[in-house]
Amino acid sequence: MSLPKTLFLSRGSNAVAWYRCALPALALGCDWACYDRAEPPETKLVWGRTERPLTFDDIAGYDVVVLQQPRGAAWLKAIRNWQSRGIVVLYDVDDYIRAVRKMDDHAFAKNFDKKVIEEFELCMRAADGVICSTEWLADRYASINPTTYVCRNGLDVKRYALTRPEREHPVIGWAGATGHRNGMLPWLEQVKAVLRRRPDTTFVSIGGQKFGELLGDEFGEERYLDVPWAPFDVYPAAMTLMDIALAPAGKNNFFRGKSDLRWLEASALGIPLVADPDVYPEIEHGVTGFHAATPDEVREILIQLVDDRDLRERVGAAAKAHVLEHRNARVAAGQWADVFQAVAPGAVAA
Repeated sequence: MSLPKTLFLSRGSNAVAWYRCALPALALGCDWACYDRAEPPETKLVWGRTERPLTFDDIAGYDVVVLQQPRGAAWLKAIRNWQSRGIVVLYDVDDYIRAVRKMDDHAFAKNFDKKVIEEFELCMRAADGVICSTEWLADRYASINPTTYVCRNGLDVKRYALTRPEREHPVIGWAGATGHRNGMLPWLEQVKAVLRRRPDTTFVSIGGQKFGELLGDEFGEERYLDVPWAPFDVYPAAMTLMDIALAPAGKNNFFRGKSDLRWLEASALGIPLVADPDVYPEIEHGVTGFHAATPDEVREILIQLVDDRDLRERVGAAAKAHVLEHRNARVAAGQWADVFQAVAPGAVAA
């Protein structure tokens, strides 16, 4: 595949950097580097995969730069400088950042005040285009930069090629980061109802939210497990602790801007997911997962899954087959390649 000379610049080396920069770069044979917190031109490229070690000045040698969520005047100046040299700068974002500060259960809400949002959008407006992980985000950010593209998340499926241990009784589970407490609490009430009706069923929570401890007073420590935030390298292994996965969502723009990554991760392990239909529209209900729009629906679906091992295995297998074929990182990388060829056709021809 002929592509412009492209560099992915990720904001740090966290999970978002992996999914939005590292995976497409590795799949397409492009360079990828993480940038540190220093402002341009003092910014250092501290980690990644490139053909040779890079400095900040070396960025000027690329045709296309994918820049993950830069903010502020110094980055704006760098963007303008690259553009003056004929470089196409694409701004990558996979969250609706305006919504974070409105989330009273988000650990980083105070870091996204109005001034910070303006600094993000300053750079977003100046870029040659904005790449988003969902159609909803692309529609929203079109008011800031009318040139938007959708490149959905793909999954590094080999990391999820794990054997899940067989258990006599199923485990209901949730895994995730901050900002999910308000959305999870109504579903957790339904988990309690299921645990009352099925005494052998247990619950596991993975991440910093510790939802399991909310069950302790009624069910005791033997019925739940809270796994601390799992390092990225072992996160798939931690998820093998569950047999049924939950993906609730609040009715706000923070969740409307979320991608379906939780479904990809659970499906790659063959775990059936019960999910909010607005955030996970690609799920085919009863075939590759389950949609639950109300707490009552959550409870009834969980009872079915707890009682029916064949149903769990059949839906988990179908979801896994779909994700491995249609949402693996190499397939998803085709969307990025189409964008690069469109924004820099002259570089491709050269």
